[in-house]
Amino acid sequence: MKIGGSFSEVYENRLVERLNSGDPGAVDEFYDAYRNRVYISVLKKVDGDEAVAEDIVQETFLAALNSLDRFRGDSRLYTWLRSIENHKVSDFYRHRAQEARSGELFLNTDFITIEQFGDIELLTPSIMETEEARHTIQQALVTLPADYRQVLVLKYIEELPVLQISRVMGKSVKSVEGLLSRARKALRTALLGAVESN
Repeated sequence: MKIGGSFSEVYENRLVERLNSGDPGAVDEFYDAYRNRVYISVLKKVDGDEAVAEDIVQETFLAALNSLDRFRGDSRLYTWLRSIENHKVSDFYRHRAQEARSGELFLNTDFITIEQFGDIELLTPSIMETEEARHTIQQALVTLPADYRQVLVLKYIEELPVLQISRVMGKSVKSVEGLLSRARKALRTALLGAVESN
């Protein structure tokens, strides 16, 4: 059933067929099979807030079940589920950012390090200290458009390859590469602005 810690493509395809056929046991199996992986992923993105993570996981699975008829098998089932998860997390941040006045990015600082963004040439004397670097990156990220922020988090925080990012975001590899390039430049510009304002 599992290959290298992941479910086989054959298993996933059969599970989708069972879900589409209305098999009552398939929904529970779908949830049990992927819930923990999705929960751990979400928990890292919501500052370890277990209640919020649970809500987003529930929303993710509900949205997946409601849109299962649009799953064409172009990607693995888990990759597709993660793309829905990312949309739900983005929705959470968007709604929270609208309510927040402080301009903080609600990411877990334990999962942000200056080294993760090393190839963007962000290192400047004023953001060398770890805690300050994390805060500065947060300040810069929150000013970016949602798609820029998402592609940077997927690339540098989750360390996904461009091909997988393209599947998660539903974009072509070329589009992701272009988006990543623009996002890097925007982050660097935003970082410089954040540094100057401190």
